[in-house]
Amino acid sequence: MINNNNDNIDTITKFLEDLQKLGKQLSITKDEQKVVLEQMMSLKEDSKTMTDEYIQLDNRSKDLQAILDKYSPIFNERMKWIKDINAKHAKKK
Repeated sequence: MINNNNDNIDTITKFLEDLQKLGKQLSITKDEQKVVLEQMMSLKEDSKTMTDEYIQLDNRSKDLQAILDKYSPIFNERMKWIKDINAKHAKKK
């Protein structure tokens, strides 16, 4: 019985650590996306949208957005699970 509880604790701990890592990675990706979009806006203001630099930034922006679109819903869903568990736990007290 004790071993089973330790396995559950290890599983929960790993889940929470992985969720925290995913949150940090999403935050870094959002920050990078912001920088890329700012660079694109600067080039656009200078009418340089047909340059290789702008095209590379545009592709990078699309790649970053695809990452955010794929993993943000997963992160948000898992964070909702944690909030729901915390809310249920708070009601029991």
